[in-house]
Amino acid sequence: MATLSDTSVIQPQGKVGGFTFYKLNGKIIMRSLPRAPHKNGTNPTPLQKVYQNRLAEVNDYLRPLSRVLDFGYQNYLDQKTGMNWAHTNVSTKGYNHKANPRINPAFLQISRGSLLGAESPLAFRTEEGISISWKDNSLEGNASEGDSVMILLNQPELQKHIWIKEAGRRNELQALVQLDAVDSENEWEVYLAFHRPLNTKKIIISDSIYLGRV
Repeated sequence: MATLSDTSVIQPQGKVGGFTFYKLNGKIIMRSLPRAPHKNGTNPTPLQKVYQNRLAEVNDYLRPLSRVLDFGYQNYLDQKTGMNWAHTNVSTKGYNHKANPRINPAFLQISRGSLLGAESPLAFRTEEGISISWKDNSLEGNASEGDSVMILLNQPELQKHIWIKEAGRRNELQALVQLDAVDSENEWEVYLAFHRPLNTKKIIISDSIYLGRV
């Protein structure tokens, strides 16, 4: 991957040879294209089919979450999009073409950062929705009592999600996501992270934690 100078005469975009060019934050980014198995559009081999299906299914899984992922990876968007960051982990570790479902949600990381994460978090159903709790570690490391709580409930089968960027504070030790009658009928993949602003333009955020399907 490389960034082309703003003074470069040539400002390409799209696929050129073995590279793809795209504009990100006002700069032209050049990345090499992934090496795929030998193309055979009319009669792909079983291995080629696995590769093609994995790429398509992981993209379909992540695409509805693009805004969430761009927020969670915002400190790394000078290199690639949040969806691309998440794609690598899911496709290499969380995809099994023999499993059902083929994508393991435990390998989806919706945020990445150096802020201290949650300690012993739990997610469970209540009459009102889904409650999430964690132990107090607000005086440890770089944590702060006022760190904001971010929660994602994901329902990939319906391509639906509930994203709450400000669900509470770290020192409150719990947060509730209220569900209406329709949403309460579904199971949700639950993710938790903390974040707080460093200045007007940048935040510090924790790695997200997967709390299971509730």
